[in-house]
Amino acid sequence: MAEIIEITGSTNPNNSKWQPYQGEEIEGLLKHKGFTDNTGNINETGDRVIEETFKILEMCGDPTEQQNVETGLVIGYVQSGKTLSFTSVAALANDNQYQIVIIIAGTSIPLSEQSFERMKKDLRVDTRFDRKWTIIKNAGTQEDRDTIEMKLEQWADQTFPRENCSTLLITVMKNGSRLRNLTNLLRDLNLNGVPTLIIDDESDQASLNTRARANSNAGEDVNEGEVSTIYRRINELRSVFPHHTFLQYTATPQANLFINIMDRLSPNFIKLLTPGNGYTGGNAFFVQNPHLVRRIPDNEIPSNHNPVHEPPESLLFALKIFFLGVVAGEMKRDQRNRSMMVHPSRLTNSQNIFFTWIRNVCESWKTLLQSNSPADEEERNELLREFKEAYDDLNLTVNDLPAFEELTNTRLLHSIKNTRIMEINASRGRTPEIRWSDFYSHILVGGQAMDRGFTVEGLTVSYMPRPLATGQVDTTLQRARFFGYKGSYLGICRVWLDNPNIEAFRAIIEHEEDVRQRLEEFDVNNKHLNEWDREAVLDQMLRLTRPNILYNDIDRDYFGQEWFIVGAPHDTENLIPYNKSVVAEFTNNHINSFATNQGHTERTDLQKHLEAELSLEESLKQLLNRLKFTRETDSQTYSSLRGLLNSYLQENQNETCLIYLMSSKIENNAIIQTTRQRRLNQNDNIQQLFQGEQPTSNGRLRKGEVYIGDRNIKNQDKVTIQIHKLNLTDVSGNPILDENGNVLYNDLVSVAIWIPETIGKDIIRQPDNI
Repeated sequence: MAEIIEITGSTNPNNSKWQPYQGEEIEGLLKHKGFTDNTGNINETGDRVIEETFKILEMCGDPTEQQNVETGLVIGYVQSGKTLSFTSVAALANDNQYQIVIIIAGTSIPLSEQSFERMKKDLRVDTRFDRKWTIIKNAGTQEDRDTIEMKLEQWADQTFPRENCSTLLITVMKNGSRLRNLTNLLRDLNLNGVPTLIIDDESDQASLNTRARANSNAGEDVNEGEVSTIYRRINELRSVFPHHTFLQYTATPQANLFINIMDRLSPNFIKLLTPGNGYTGGNAFFVQNPHLVRRIPDNEIPSNHNPVHEPPESLLFALKIFFLGVVAGEMKRDQRNRSMMVHPSRLTNSQNIFFTWIRNVCESWKTLLQSNSPADEEERNELLREFKEAYDDLNLTVNDLPAFEELTNTRLLHSIKNTRIMEINASRGRTPEIRWSDFYSHILVGGQAMDRGFTVEGLTVSYMPRPLATGQVDTTLQRARFFGYKGSYLGICRVWLDNPNIEAFRAIIEHEEDVRQRLEEFDVNNKHLNEWDREAVLDQMLRLTRPNILYNDIDRDYFGQEWFIVGAPHDTENLIPYNKSVVAEFTNNHINSFATNQGHTERTDLQKHLEAELSLEESLKQLLNRLKFTRETDSQTYSSLRGLLNSYLQENQNETCLIYLMSSKIENNAIIQTTRQRRLNQNDNIQQLFQGEQPTSNGRLRKGEVYIGDRNIKNQDKVTIQIHKLNLTDVSGNPILDENGNVLYNDLVSVAIWIPETIGKDIIRQPDNI
């Protein structure tokens, strides 16, 4: 008789909800997937999967409790193995007596079927003797309902042997009707005390409320007003489970992270997945091995303004690279498949044009390579010379590439003959299924059908002559089917894109890593995601996500080659003495580093400043991170700026900055700073902080010869911090008085910060969500 596991909750220092038990189910899954060493034990990679799975489930509901509602977000990389993660979570949930696991996956029938078959295969549902799982696809019939009810009654019967209880695994297509059918089937069942996991695969796609922006514009509350169909169906499904955790899985979490925190699908906790050994993502292609990425010339990309009437040279070169790689792969027998993906625009006509080009080119090459006619000899030799150019290119990145003559004898002809060329779209109804076992090599031509969720076995060459369009981060990144576990054959891979897409991918990689870095402490410490400041690095060429799902606006700050100036240092009166004390402590600690800056002999005392070059890290910790400015227009931008500097310091720990104490001098070993007078404008912001040039026009002295102006007191290539001491007046220059006639806003401090272009970044932020 199997051991009955007693599960007890506990209070943990990392804020987790409970401590799951690692049992036979997850270990059996990983052994089935081959994560074992020579002795048959779970290997290092398998241990990592178990550890990450454990950390996910410990934030889900404790199965011993009667009620629970949690929403988690699990972030992986594109093509990095998210399916293995949620299959492992399901297995560990089974070990811990979860009674229901629901997988919402696939917006099309093929993708939904793919998920169902993958779960059934990985959990060995049809090949094992026990009954640990009962799997149901798109539940909606009376038979499905009877099965579910019977299985739940077994769990509810305390005398029924627990080893004979089955966890219900229900896969459902991400479709309004399918979700409604499942909810209706479950609604009248007794689900009290039934611990449930609902896993939403590709959760940023279709699940979120596409009416959020419309509701915001109409003044509706976040969870009121009209909602999109699948969003409504998911929330209806959740509502029937008193005890459930909704786990959102995605590699492109921009939408999930930036929906309003009051939205029902806004996550409470975050988990970051680590890819396994051999994973090659954007960094491997666009940073470490840029030779693998090639530019398609603009004149070779078909468009309404640039009709292309014959196969582009870049496409022909890509085909030659691919076929040589196929021959090399067949000789080495190192992969089950090799594939090429051609991904033109979404228009079916464009896909058909490329499909026809490729098919005709391959027929032409086959005819030439097998011809013995003297009349074809010159053309055949020219074709082989072109293949030699492709070979030389491959030889730059492949260490053990066989000799050209070995690749181009009859093997090349046979490889072209034995390559399946398919057009992948749903123009004739259902997207065709690819039988990978029929052929070693495949060329797939398609549009949207080969975007998100589509797996290409053994993909080596990608040719994508499609525009960047809106430049949405999530949409663009989901096209990167060429990411994946290619470490063993990366050198034979190539990616062709136009220049805007290449630049976009480089910027997206920076954005992706910045987001993960900002989320890391929330993952490690299980902090509530509502505490996360919704901001990240994002190049101005890109858009975060589709705007219709964002209830709150996204703002942009650009830091680089410009000054950040605090507009309202007086906004919260009780902070005025605090900020003065921060500045005084900082400057007194570094008094020996300050000296009067160089300048014209005719400068006034107000135009002479103390200057010091100090550690940027110390200046950030001891000064900028401690100063507080509360006006919304200041505080949010100031927060973004400090985040930018913190990020920069991680790679540049020894960087220094310049500090200027404006209108200051040292007397008797003490800093004396003269107070400047500045007016507030009608918006209650400082009208003009910087003193201008002197003289203001050419005469005896050139304009600005005596004093170049505050704005130019900086090092162009180094962070520069100016500290100003101010009295503030109203717009007419009169002192500002309180109700007792006392002067307000005298002797306060403010800062201006110069960020050089070299460390400048575009920052997006969502102020209403912070």
